[in-house]
Amino acid sequence: MPRPKQNLYGQEMGNKGISTRARIIAATADLMQRRPLRDLRVAEIGQLAAVSSSTFYLYFSSVAEAGLAAVEEVQQATPELLAVLESEWNEDNVFDKAKAFVQAHLAVWDAHPALLRVRNFVADEGDKRFFDARRRAVEPIHLALQEKVEQMQARLPPAERLDPPSTASTLLAMLERVAALVRLPSAHKATRPRQIETAAFLVASAVMGGLPQRAKTKGARTGHSRKVGAANGTPGSRDNAIAG
Repeated sequence: MPRPKQNLYGQEMGNKGISTRARIIAATADLMQRRPLRDLRVAEIGQLAAVSSSTFYLYFSSVAEAGLAAVEEVQQATPELLAVLESEWNEDNVFDKAKAFVQAHLAVWDAHPALLRVRNFVADEGDKRFFDARRRAVEPIHLALQEKVEQMQARLPPAERLDPPSTASTLLAMLERVAALVRLPSAHKATRPRQIETAAFLVASAVMGGLPQRAKTKGARTGHSRKVGAANGTPGSRDNAIAG
C-alpha cells in the first residue's frame, strides 16, 4: 500500500514528518517482536521512537494502526520468490523448482516471523484491515502460482485438472503453517530440511496435478516416493501422487 502523503490532520508531510512516522513504525515493529500487539501502549512506542504521545497521534489513530503500517512494510512477494515462479518448470525440474519456491517463501518468514505471525493472527480474528494487508501481500504470489498450475496441467484432460485458484490458495495456506512450524522444536523429531522436502513434494504434486515418473524417481532420494508407493500402491496416477 502506498505511504500516505499527509498526517491525520491533513497536513502535508515533509522529510521530517516522513522520518518521524518511519521511527514510530520501526519502534512498533521492534516491540511487536517481544509482545502481543494488543499489549503495546502508545507511551512505550513513543518512548522508543523518541516522540511524544501527541506526536504519535498525528500519524496513527491507534496502536493497531501503527502495527498495521509495520506489517505492511514487509515485502512478501520478493523478487527472488517471484523469479522462481516465473521461471520455466517442467517434468524434469519440478521438484527442484518447488523446493526453491518453498525456500524463498520461508526466507521471508525467517526475516519477519513476528510481524507476519501477528498479521495473520489479527486477520484470522476478523480484523478486515489486517486481512486486506495479508491479501495484498500474497496476491502477486497467488496469481503467479495460479498461472504455473494452469501451465503445468494444460497437458492433462480437463476433468483431471485441479482448479488453479483453489490450488494456489491451499498451497499458500499450507506454506504459511509450515513457515511457523519449522521454527518450533518438534516432538516427533521432524527436521527443517525434511519438512522443506515434504512441502516441496506437495507443491510439485499439486502444481503438476500428480508427479510424473521422473520427478517421483528423484523424490525417492528424499524418501517421499518410497512412502507414496508403500501407502498407495502402484505409482503413476494423480490420486496416488496427491495422497502421498
